[in-house]
Amino acid sequence: MQLGKVIAYDSRQLKVHEKKYPTHHLELAAVVFALKIWRHYLYGVHVDVFTDHKNLQYVFTQKELYLR
Repeated sequence: MQLGKVIAYDSRQLKVHEKKYPTHHLELAAVVFALKIWRHYLYGVHVDVFTDHKNLQYVFTQKELYLR
C-alpha cells in the first residue's frame, strides 16, 4: 500500500500439490510469491506485509512448524 492505496495485484493458479495445503500454508505461499515477483523493488527497503487472513495467527502460536 502506498498512501493508503493498493498499488498492485497479482495472482496465479494453484499447482496440483498445493491444492492439498492447509489454508495458512497457502496464505504464506501467496506472500512468498508476491515477495519473489516484486523483489527487485524491495531490496534495501523496509517492507511491512499486511494480510487480513486471521488463520495466519496460527503460525505464530506454533513451537515447531512443518518446513514446506
